[in-house]
Order: sequence, then C-alpha cells, then structure tokens
Amino acid sequence: MKKRYKLALATASIALGFGIIQAKPAQAATFSGPINIYAAASLTDTLPQVEALYRQSNPNVTFINTFGASGTLANQILAGANPVDIFFSVSQTPLNTLENANKLIEGTRQNILNNTLAIITPINSTISISSVQDLSNLRQVAIGDPKVVPAGVFAQELFTNSGISAQIQPKLVFGSSVRDVLSLVSSDTNDSIDAGVVYTTDALTALDKVKIAYTPPINLYSPIVYGSAVLTQTQNLDAARDFNSFLSNSQASPVFQSFGFSTIPEPMTTGGSIAVGIVGLMMKRKVKAKPKAKAAVN
Repeated sequence: MKKRYKLALATASIALGFGIIQAKPAQAATFSGPINIYAAASLTDTLPQVEALYRQSNPNVTFINTFGASGTLANQILAGANPVDIFFSVSQTPLNTLENANKLIEGTRQNILNNTLAIITPINSTISISSVQDLSNLRQVAIGDPKVVPAGVFAQELFTNSGISAQIQPKLVFGSSVRDVLSLVSSDTNDSIDAGVVYTTDALTALDKVKIAYTPPINLYSPIVYGSAVLTQTQNLDAARDFNSFLSNSQASPVFQSFGFSTIPEPMTTGGSIAVGIVGLMMKRKVKAKPKAKAAVN
C-alpha cells in the first residue's frame, strides 16, 4: 500500500511540475521590436507601468499605445486602422465584435481585470449623494457615450436597475471616453454638471479635481471585465503573444492592483488540475484507511 501511495504521489508531483511548466514557460527567449496596443482609456496610467516592468526582461521591446473608448477603438480596427498587435478592452462587447469578424488570433483572448463604478462630483461641490436615486434631482450628470463607451453602458444599466432611467435621461451629458467624463465634471472646467459616473480607477487618478461622492452597489450593473487578445493583423506575433500572456501573470497583477483594479486569477492548467486531483484522491484514501487500521489494532 505504501509503495502504491508513493508511486501515486510521485505521479502527482510530475503532473504538478508539468502544470507549472505550462503555466509559467521559461523566459529563455527575449523579444524585440514595437508592439502596437489599442487599449481602453481607463488604462492610460496603468498600462505604461506594466510595460515598464515587462521591459526589464525584454529591453528591446518598445510600445506604441493608443488609448480611447473601447467601442471606438474596435470600430477603428474593423475599418482597417494601422496594424495593431493587441487589443485591451473593457467590456466583452468590443472583443466579441472583433472575434465575430475573425480579427482575433484563436487562443489568445483572456479576461484580466475587474473594475467598479463610482459616482463623482467636482472637488468643491457641496452636493450630498447617498443613493443612485439622488442623481435624478441634479441639474446635469455626465457619463460616457453608450454608443462607444462601455462605462456609459454600465451607467445606463445602473440607472435602469435603480428605477431612475426615465427621469435622468434628459439630464445626461455624454463624454467621448471615461477620461472625458472626468474632465467634464472637473471643477476646473465645469459650471453646470453636478455629477458623473466613471470607473473607480479613473476617479482615483483625479482626486485633486473630483471626489467620489457615492459608490453604487455592484449588483446594480453587470460585472466590469477587461480582456485582451492578439489581433490577426499583428506585425510582431511572437512579442505580441508573449506580452499578452504577461498581462495576466502574477508579475503584472500587483501593478494593476496598485491602481485600484482587481485581477482575475489565471485558469489552472491541465497538468495542474491532474496533479491536484491525484493528490486529493490519495489524501482522501489515506484518511479513509486510518480508521480501518485503528480498528484492526483494537
């Protein structure tokens, strides 16, 4: 019995090792050349920091970033924008659009981050907001244009689920991106917009100009998920694949988290799953075997 247990444990160790090798391939090769990335505007501050971390191991890689509303960027890619290597979007809809148009390389699409909504007011505002319903009593409220800005879609969903959609529609002012909404609400340029709805991570980048007046319950809107994929039009396939994988690994996670994002755990590999299954099965058998051994002694 001991020999069988040791053999199974050895098998599990091999499988676990295989799983780890699959999940974290050895970085023997380094990459070079530019990687052109189209990314959601809410990643403007964060993504360059992740890229700087990546370049510590790949100093010959350079990045060309284009930030904007995810829907607008997806439309530009569909229209034949200059070769783009990676698309890093918020919301599944823009990625679905590109996938349905066969613009994504199979097997490279992944979910990486989560975010939440925040209701902001100008830093000098005296308005008190204690619920989403309070927005219907204000003069104007800024959100991203739902046609191209996913944050605007989430905001509209928030209004609908809070029962104020009809009342608030005439008061809405649309921004071209989340960062544009920040600017509209900012005390520097604003004299009529009382509040806005943005991602929490964006609000945190401008606390000298706006303040978070209220954080809506997350059950009032769909999960905010950021995902990335390598595009079929890439001109630097190997480097793009490698950096796309880097976006979701444990090295990049702390950088995203430091800007207020929450990261989505990496899926377990086949080898890792086999290992956990074998170890669990053997431990279960070992626990069951103990009472029998004790009974025999007694």
